[in-house]
Amino acid sequence: MMTHKIISTIGLGILGVDPFTAVYLLSMGLRQEKKSNITLFFLSYAGFSIFIGAILSSIFGAAAVDILKSMVPGDNSPVWAVLEFVVFVFILVWVLRRLFSARKKKGEKEKKAVDGRWIKYLSTGFVFAISCFTDPTYYAVILMGGETENFLTATLLLTIWFVVSQFMALIVYAANGLNLLDKLVAWVDKLKAKNRKPITYTFYAVFVIIAVVLLMDIGSYLFDGRYLF
Repeated sequence: MMTHKIISTIGLGILGVDPFTAVYLLSMGLRQEKKSNITLFFLSYAGFSIFIGAILSSIFGAAAVDILKSMVPGDNSPVWAVLEFVVFVFILVWVLRRLFSARKKKGEKEKKAVDGRWIKYLSTGFVFAISCFTDPTYYAVILMGGETENFLTATLLLTIWFVVSQFMALIVYAANGLNLLDKLVAWVDKLKAKNRKPITYTFYAVFVIIAVVLLMDIGSYLFDGRYLF
């Protein structure tokens, strides 16, 4: 029975793969933020994500899912339209800047280490952890943990889910800790260099399509009061 739950958790982790944390960690590393700050952010994100879920599982059991659902906006809430519009604008701005802005020459500006108060990185990790509440795979793992009625088992399942869903972030975090971040970026750039234009424009096209779909979904809510998806 436990083996089945672990396999199911791995599958849910794959379905819940999140590239955004990896991108954020990469940006922190390229800004040369202190490794201690990067570690504080990542560990606080992992800790809050895992232990909040485990606590909810052990205390409320199967009812934890209903409690979590009550904490997020409903299916027809205008909050989703606002969030979709923000993502839509972000995608368009990002794609247009990538297409039309001139590339900065390497080494044009000397990188300077970025510093900040520890509470900033701790709170950012907490915010990222809260974002897990929008992922249905997170609910599913909490539900499975609640069924076991065991805090340690729930913690194990949520840890497995986090490691699988955040495998890209773990790679970036490890590369930064081992001072291999530049090599990782160079390797990714080397992959992109092969058939670069077709791959790049296909990549941009996918993002534009996502933006258009989001705009259609917003339009459906504004004119019909319901989302398409």
